Amino acid sequence: MQDAFDAIVMGGGIIGRATAWYLGKSGRHTLLLEQHDPEVPQGSSRGYSRVFGESFADNLRYEFARQSRYLWQELESETGDKLLYLNGGVDISMGENAKKVAAKLKSRGSPFELLDSNSLCRRYPQWHCDSSVNAIYSPDTGILDAERCMREVLLSAQKNKVTVRGRSQVTKIEPSHSGTVLVKTTSGETYRTQKLVIAAGPWAFDILAQLGVTLPIKVSQEQIVYFEPLRNIDSFRPENFPTWEWDGSDFVYGIPVFEKNGIKIAFHWDRHYLKSVKEFSSIPSVSVIERLRLFLQEHLPDAAGEAFGAMTCMYTNIPDREHVIDTVPGFPQVAYFTGCNGNAFHRAPAIGKILTELLYEGKTSIDISSLSAKRFKV
Repeated sequence: MQDAFDAIVMGGGIIGRATAWYLGKSGRHTLLLEQHDPEVPQGSSRGYSRVFGESFADNLRYEFARQSRYLWQELESETGDKLLYLNGGVDISMGENAKKVAAKLKSRGSPFELLDSNSLCRRYPQWHCDSSVNAIYSPDTGILDAERCMREVLLSAQKNKVTVRGRSQVTKIEPSHSGTVLVKTTSGETYRTQKLVIAAGPWAFDILAQLGVTLPIKVSQEQIVYFEPLRNIDSFRPENFPTWEWDGSDFVYGIPVFEKNGIKIAFHWDRHYLKSVKEFSSIPSVSVIERLRLFLQEHLPDAAGEAFGAMTCMYTNIPDREHVIDTVPGFPQVAYFTGCNGNAFHRAPAIGKILTELLYEGKTSIDISSLSAKRFKV
């Protein structure tokens, strides 16, 4: 069995897969290790769809999304499979926040429309909202077919000679100051590599602690659910209804009728924190479903039908709700990513590229200095 690689990626979620894909495309002999069955995602990469968007006031978020858009489209060209559907999206907020975002989008030359409550409801009569609402419509927002993305990025990585080994839980990482790393697994294998990427999602805390990296990570259980519209189902299909985000007392997001016969809806950062990953439950919360139903009854009443397909997943939360992308102090050959908090999936190709650049070039095409772990040092 091959035990020496140019690069090893630890973690088979979307970040690990995208990183392995980019490493493989770059000609590096790469091993992807996943502790579970790669066919059954366990962490933050579960589910059928994700929102893709570029309408951010923050420049870093915009740059990640923009670069990822081109890389998702590159993967589409490689595979011949449709992954990204830009059906448009609306970001709905209270007060003046939408106007601030609009000013930033205008300065970039990004296409958008600023909608007040009346304009939003005229365009999309599915919405019921009061006069305090403003919205940004962006044609560069849409839907990622998440299951297909997960499958195709892995298949493409394997075509680029990336080796994938599931049910390979890492027990020990031994970096040396000479520049190599030993990676040991529960099944007794020891792998040698020049570069290591740790993208272990909610399991990252204990793994990074082995290497002396302690971060303020909190794992939460999140939940999505589908609702079959009570009436006018065609009005909720992607050609008639955009993806959406609602920034109110709760942050709620939704995807139109896409992969199932209902709209997808969820709270973003619902603050159901776990003491450890072992507390995670795949059993959905009835109370979360009912809270989402109440939101629909108030704001999208035609969609508030039968609930089905509820699914739980985990977020890896950092206090400032951003990611951490860095190398292990003293061992620049070991890079890591953490902060899979609902914002990572659509940025995954750019994150994979950045991690590769960080390891092999020591600099990155996007300025990620604000994502360094150093921001948590007192």
